[in-house]
Amino acid sequence: MMNSDSEFLERQLSTVVAYGALTFIALFVLSKRYSSNLKSMQSLILFCWACFLKPFSVTQSSSKGNQQQSALESFYKTQAQVYDSTRKLLLQGRETALSLAAAHFTSSGKKNLVWVDIGGGTGWNIEQMNRIVSLRKYFKKVYLVDLSPSLCQVARHRFAKAGLSKIVEILCVDACDFEIPEGKADLITFSYSLSMIPTFHSAVDHASELLNSGGLVMSVDFGVQSEVTAIGRVNTVGGTYNRHVPWILRSFWRIWFEFDRVFLDPARRDYLEYRFGTLKSLNCYNHSLGKIPYYIWLGCDRDKTPALLHRINALATESPYLAPSEETKLIPKSKGYEAAVSNRQKHLPYPSIYYQNDIWRVYYDEMNPQYTQFKDQYIYAFTWEDPREDFNILKLSSKDTVLAITSAGDNILSYACLDDPPKRIHGVDLNPCQGHLMELKLAALKVLKREEVWKMFGLGKIENFTELLVTKLSPHISSNAFQYWYSKGYKSFDINGTGLYDTGSTRWALRLARWVFKIAQVQDQVYELCNCTDMDQQKEVWDDKIKPAIFNPIVSKILIGNPLFLWKALGVPVNQAKMMGSSVMKYFADTLDPIVTRSLLSMDNYFYYLTLMGHYSESNCPNYLTKDGYNKLHSPSSPLDSIRLHTDTLNDVFERLTKNSLTVAVIMDHMDWFDPSGQECDLEVKALYGALAPSGRVLLRSASTEPWYIKVFERNGYKCDAAAVRFSGESIDRINMYASTWVCTKIPPKARGMSTLDI
Repeated sequence: MMNSDSEFLERQLSTVVAYGALTFIALFVLSKRYSSNLKSMQSLILFCWACFLKPFSVTQSSSKGNQQQSALESFYKTQAQVYDSTRKLLLQGRETALSLAAAHFTSSGKKNLVWVDIGGGTGWNIEQMNRIVSLRKYFKKVYLVDLSPSLCQVARHRFAKAGLSKIVEILCVDACDFEIPEGKADLITFSYSLSMIPTFHSAVDHASELLNSGGLVMSVDFGVQSEVTAIGRVNTVGGTYNRHVPWILRSFWRIWFEFDRVFLDPARRDYLEYRFGTLKSLNCYNHSLGKIPYYIWLGCDRDKTPALLHRINALATESPYLAPSEETKLIPKSKGYEAAVSNRQKHLPYPSIYYQNDIWRVYYDEMNPQYTQFKDQYIYAFTWEDPREDFNILKLSSKDTVLAITSAGDNILSYACLDDPPKRIHGVDLNPCQGHLMELKLAALKVLKREEVWKMFGLGKIENFTELLVTKLSPHISSNAFQYWYSKGYKSFDINGTGLYDTGSTRWALRLARWVFKIAQVQDQVYELCNCTDMDQQKEVWDDKIKPAIFNPIVSKILIGNPLFLWKALGVPVNQAKMMGSSVMKYFADTLDPIVTRSLLSMDNYFYYLTLMGHYSESNCPNYLTKDGYNKLHSPSSPLDSIRLHTDTLNDVFERLTKNSLTVAVIMDHMDWFDPSGQECDLEVKALYGALAPSGRVLLRSASTEPWYIKVFERNGYKCDAAAVRFSGESIDRINMYASTWVCTKIPPKARGMSTLDI
């Protein structure tokens, strides 16, 4: 056993030494940027001495008094004057963290705030915040709290030079027991300071007591979290994206920083997440210096009024709002309500989604194994359904409560753009990333200018997406969606890239289509097709130039007739492909041929225009991107507030909604995916029946003119009528992708001769 332990320790030491050598090499390379400036080079040498060599040469201080203050002074006194110039590469994320906090307190509209920066050191954070927002505009008082006299002295000079001495007060005191005249603070920040406070529990407790009920607390710091530390409280941490730090990085950086009395143990962040509610959370790496793990976290008072919990539950389930004392067992419970009650019983904060400013997103269990099939990406970047036909068939109004499959959210937003929009719209999708995309659209429509919304979702590209995400959009999306877009958004919306509409699983269909056009040398003709000004010209270009390039034996064999291509690129599962008939190629010919005789792609068919061009045009786009649609959705009384996003199966949502609360359910081609020999279809149809109001309607589309499951609907109490059936050479809407559209109307129990107890 001893030999085994010795070998293990030897391997650990070897790893540390090897990684340390690599880090020193990296520092040497970085030093080249300072070589042209003698003062900068001296600062770098002093920094390396204080951080990497001095800890090995200095013995424990024997001075009496505050040992922590003595230790800090020993570390900072020799480098206080060069602290800021040497920390830019090391202390990453500070600008982002401050901008994130600023976005949240400015979005609330509150002013005359009190800010306490704990461990504020040289005052860099306060000066940086003054660049982001005017301190005088939002704050009546700012306190810098730090235990190092040397750093505080630098801060005094900084604020005097910047003319901020009247608003900023420096307290050279312990973070665990100081007081301020105001008694409470509206913003408390820890910027790379919590990892240096030995009694961090006490410091966090003190911050909790100091924070106003509507205040914010922010931390940016080094940290080495792992999957294990989130067990049992995943719903409180605001998402686990990139949270797990690999063992070698956890071990090395934790040991390395402890030489400088900087502690990366996960307990510090864990305790923050225990004492406060999590608003936003990011897990990052400093790639410039050996991939040092750090996090950005924004929290709030964890003890919001319990009455709000019941109101949120009502918004998610369509139940009437009742105060806790009035609640009955008949009121349905959302998963979020159940999770929040469970957390309260365990003395944990509520789920992170509970604390968000906008409650569009209904709580979901991030660790649900059903989500793994989507591999952290959405399938659809745009919705492939024609909302105009939905309006014509359903005649939606403010009397309706609508449930629809979320997809990319375009149709849900089109419903909200109606002159008399539904009073409630529920979007349901099992893929969490489709919800992330929809959240981004909702937030953008709420707070961005129309030009910015158009760039993001009309062109699919925008400059400085990450900056917009942090400074404007972050207060209006969930922490989970924020993590997703912070990690992936800069690529999705890259102004020099292919854009948003070349993302999602269906991007492969668009790429392969472009490849086919390139091989057939008809790219110019595709552009011509999308810019035709009359139907005759459009049909001529299609028949003579485009159609032969698509419908040829090679494309038919390799692509369209290939089940793998159908599913991976077009999102067509095997069961649905079987419903297309004996020839998938003929099905696609019947789909595309009539399109060119129905409407101009350049003016009135944004679906195919986007597919071929990669973006929309101002005169050919979904309703929410038009000037009129934007003005409706951006207004103070915006219909966006009526939208709720569920990340779950349809069946589960139907079961948790109040009985008889839905008037319309738009389930797209969802039923085509079921196996005719299974029980899933029957179970869902029954659950849907219970959620629908008397005479409530279901709109669905199918790849078959006579879907097998229509009989299942009829057997379970629905009257089913074909709203449209596609025949060869004809189209039923601007997309024409489906062979039929159906409306299934619920027959009330009494009309069926049933007791309501039988439902």
